[in-house]
Formats: sequence, C-alpha cells, structure tokens
Amino acid sequence: TTSPPADRHAVVDDGRHVATTQLRRYEIEDGQMKAFLHYWHKLIELRQRFGCRVVFAYVDDTNNELVWAVEHDGDFKAAEAEYMQSADRAATLIGAPQVMKGAKIGRAIRVM
Repeated sequence: TTSPPADRHAVVDDGRHVATTQLRRYEIEDGQMKAFLHYWHKLIELRQRFGCRVVFAYVDDTNNELVWAVEHDGDFKAAEAEYMQSADRAATLIGAPQVMKGAKIGRAIRVM
C-alpha cells in the first residue's frame, strides 16, 4: 500500500509521490522590476537549500508581474515555514526594495 504524502496538497499519481507546486504572481511597481529581481534571485538560492526548486519564472512586461512556480517533493508546507522563519532569509531581506504591490499564490496542478 502507498501511504499518503505528508503534505495534504501533494498529489499521488499511480502510487508515486508527485511534487507539490505553488504558482506565484507578484505585481511590482512600475520601473522597479530589475531592483526586485536582484533580491528575488538571492532568495531563490536560499529557498533551494530548503529543498525547493523553481519550475519556471517569467516577467510579464504587460502587467509588470513576476510569474513563477516553485516545487517541493516532500512536505511543502513545513519546508516553506522553515524557510520563511530562517535567519538567513531575514538577513537576505535587509535592504530589499519594498516594491511589491501585490501577490497571488496558489497550488498549481499540472494538466499537460
């Protein structure tokens, strides 16, 4: 028998654990994308140490948004909580530009 994944949002497909994927859309103030991406890249490097990986990342120039997806093979919720509370993340955010106007974050399910 296959035991359920630790993360209730993870998917089991044909008995195999499939990664939990989160889709993130960040709306950035006009003219501030370059400054935002500078810090975002540092945070992504740090997030990888907590077992996460970026699936894709695109800048939507029309809507001034960073659209990206992040995955984790285990307990996504626990890994994200550990990352968010880490001293390294807090230190990385020192001096970060406060240019995010809004964020939409949700679970993504692969359909193709």
